[in-house]
Amino acid sequence: MNRDRAVEIAVGVFVTALFVLSAFGVYGAVLEGEGVLSALFGVYLTGLLLFAVLRDSMGTRGWRLAFFSGVAVWGTYEYFAADGGVLSLALAAIGVVMVAANAIDR
Repeated sequence: MNRDRAVEIAVGVFVTALFVLSAFGVYGAVLEGEGVLSALFGVYLTGLLLFAVLRDSMGTRGWRLAFFSGVAVWGTYEYFAADGGVLSLALAAIGVVMVAANAIDR
């Protein structure tokens, strides 16, 4: 097995593990009765990431718009609904900038 194939497999396993962990996070949030929407954003983003890795579509414009829109909405939600922290604001701002950059890029 060459190095590129080994890296592809490792990335696939890692992203799958992230998706499974985020799904468990939704389950835990439902049991606790709080943070469900934030956990669902995590499932959305890791699901998109898993889809892109499996289909090798991370470079497509549509995927980038969907992913960074999710980042922008998640950061905005966390900023207003949760603690209003700097990280949430930074995620929202980076998401908006990336959506704008990808929307303008033809």
